[in-house]
Formats: sequence, C-alpha cells, structure tokens
Amino acid sequence: MDLIHLVLLSIIQGITEFLPISSSAHLILFSGLIGEGDQGIVFDVVVHFGTLLAAIYYFRYELLSMISSLKKEDDHESHNLLVSLFISSLPILILGFLLRAFVEDNLRSIEVIAYSTIFFGILLYLSSIKSKRKKDEKDLNLLDSLVIGFGQSFALIPGASRSGVTMMTALFLGYKANFSARYSFLLSIPTILAISVLEIFTISKMEYSISLDLLLALGISFIFAFFTISFFLKALDRIGLTPFIVYRLILGFVLILFWM
Repeated sequence: MDLIHLVLLSIIQGITEFLPISSSAHLILFSGLIGEGDQGIVFDVVVHFGTLLAAIYYFRYELLSMISSLKKEDDHESHNLLVSLFISSLPILILGFLLRAFVEDNLRSIEVIAYSTIFFGILLYLSSIKSKRKKDEKDLNLLDSLVIGFGQSFALIPGASRSGVTMMTALFLGYKANFSARYSFLLSIPTILAISVLEIFTISKMEYSISLDLLLALGISFIFAFFTISFFLKALDRIGLTPFIVYRLILGFVLILFWM
C-alpha cells in the first residue's frame, strides 16, 4: 500500500466510523474505486484501534466515572450506564463470531452496500421523525440496552453503519437524539475493543511488524475520529440527521446506477 492510499484510507476510517454512513462501506468502495485490493487485517486493526483511542480520550471522564461506580454504591447512573453498555455490546460480538465467515463470503459486495445504504438510510429517517423522544440516560433499562445491542448487530452488513443503526434503534425506542448519538459512541468502545482483541489473536499467527506507516495510520484515524465525534455531538441539535440521510440515499442510488 502506497503512502497516499494509506493516508486517505486512514482519514476515511477516522471520519466515517462515528458518522451514520458506514465506515466499512466507504473503505470497500474507495479501495475498489482506485483499483486496490483489500488493505489487510493488520491495517484494519490499526485504524480501528486509532478510532477506539479517540473515543476513549473523548469520553475519558465518563469512563472514569463508570469505573469508579464499581466501588461507589451511590453513583447509580454511572453504574447503570456501564452495565447497559456491557449488555448492548454482547449481541454483535456473539453474532459477529457466528456469522463472520458468511459476511466475508457473501455480503462484501457493491450490491449489498448499495441496498443496505438506502434501506437503513430510510429507517434512520423514520426514526428521526418520530415525535415523542423524551427518554434519556436515566430511563435506560436492561431491555432497552439489549434491544439497542441487537440493533447494533445490523452493522455486520456493509453499508448499514454501526453508529447509524445504533442511533436508529435508540431513537425508535424514544431516546433523545443527542443521547442516542452519545450512547452509540460510548458503545463503540467495548465493541471495537473486543473485536480488535479477537483480530489480534489472528494477527499473532501471521508475520507482521509495526512500521512507521502503521503508526501514521493510527495517528491519522485517531485525530479525524476525535474531531468527528466532537463535531457530530455539537452539530446534531442544529443540523439533525437529515444531511447524512440524504447523503446515504444519493450514494446508494449512484451505486445502483453506475457501479452495478
């Protein structure tokens, strides 16, 4: 992989991981557009680890509060959030383990990306126009956490978007948009961490070395992911989800018209 390709893929991963437009789809599409093959498991783990570090750093105070709640009996909100995130992360890890080979062999195609981009974009729109969204962190319960977790599992389909389907599910359950986005980003931490650990065991069986190029990719994905999280949470109340929904629909129809 040449340097320009590496930099562009790292930027794409950093930006799209936390926007509701699917990072996996954009990485597949970009590599196909420039005629490059798969970027490899090592690169994938490195850039995902960069976005993971960005989320950890951005939410560091909330994470510390959740960890502290394990010892403090009176911090019920932080403890409840920690338990909820754990429950929400389980479905995608279990289903991802069971369906990984099927996804790799059957779903990483332009056709799947095109239709899932449109389909889940429409669902995201329907969830965003729901009138009664009053629930917040204090309303989070174990059943809702599990439902959000199963919603996140649709991210196994390229084009669905992990952050998009997680926010969509929370919105359908009646949670406020800003909390839905924040919960989605917090949920990325245990999800990406667990997946990265599993991938590292795979990498350990291969010959690899940490190069300056990979460190550069990690740094770029970290920086762009951090500012994307900050931008999205601040802009959500002003611009809503409409620009991302419109983008998804345009991208999906362009893929159907020109790439398929």
